[in-house]
Amino acid sequence: MTITIRRNKEFTDLLDANLKLRYEGRRRIDEKVHVSDIIPTTCIRKQFYSRRYPEMDPISSDSVHHFVRGEASEFVITNLANIGIAQPEIEIDGIIAHPDVMLSDEVIVELKDTLSGKRLDITDERFRSYLRQLLYYLVITGIEKGILSIRYNSKEFRWIRSDSEGDYYFKPRNGKEPGIESWSVYIPKGDISREILKNEMVRRKNLFLKALRQNDASILPKLAESKRSSKCPWCKFYNKCMDKYNEETDEAKEMANEIDLLDISGVLDFRPIEPSTYS
Repeated sequence: MTITIRRNKEFTDLLDANLKLRYEGRRRIDEKVHVSDIIPTTCIRKQFYSRRYPEMDPISSDSVHHFVRGEASEFVITNLANIGIAQPEIEIDGIIAHPDVMLSDEVIVELKDTLSGKRLDITDERFRSYLRQLLYYLVITGIEKGILSIRYNSKEFRWIRSDSEGDYYFKPRNGKEPGIESWSVYIPKGDISREILKNEMVRRKNLFLKALRQNDASILPKLAESKRSSKCPWCKFYNKCMDKYNEETDEAKEMANEIDLLDISGVLDFRPIEPSTYS
C-alpha cells in the first residue's frame, strides 16, 4: 500500500490564471474616478499611467496575492462578524466610493489588511493614507462617525538598520501578536474640514479627468521630492514619468508641495489609547 504525492503544476497554473483573470477584471481602464484614484498619498500620475498604458504594468504574482489576501480578509470579517452592508456604491460630484461597510447609515467602517510588522499610527504615511480614504467616505456620505480597522498578519517586528543588502528587523519578545487594531474617527457635520476635503476631492478629480481626456500627464503632480527616492524607483512607470520630455507644469509642482490638511496644527486630535466606546 503506497500513498503517492506529487506536485500538481496543472492545478497551480489553473488557479493562478483564474485569480489573475479576476484581478484583471478589477483594473480600471475607463474614465470613472474612484476615491482611491485621487487620495493625495497615492501617486495620481501612477493612476493616470495605469489607465493609459496598462501593458506596462503586467499582473504579477505579488499583486494577485495582495488582492486575494485583501478580498479574503474583507469577506471573512464582514460575513463572520455579521456587520452592516458591504461595499455599497456611492457617487457624488462624479467621484465613486465603495466603503467597506456601512452600519445603519450611521457609521462607516474601513477595513485594511497588511503584512506590515510595524504597528501603524498617525506618524506613519500608510496609516494617514487609510485615514484619508475613510475621511473622504465620511465627507461623501455626510456621516460623522467612522472606524478604521487594521488587520495585521504578522507578529510585531522593529527596524534596526539598512545597508546595501536590505533592511534588518528583530521581533521583540513583548511584541504584539497578529491581530486587529481599530480606531474611531469622528468629524462633525459642520466642521470646516469637511468643505476643505470636499474641495480637495473635486479639484483632484477634475484634474485627473482633464489629464485622461487630453492624454497629458504634465498637469498632474508627481510625488513630492521628499518621497520620490523611496517610492518612485520601484514604479513600473518610472522611466516614462521621469523622462526629461515628460514635464510637470508649475501648477502641478505647486500642488505636489502644498501643505497637507492633516499636517496643520489642531486639525487632528489623535490619542493612541483604547476607546471605551464608539458612540
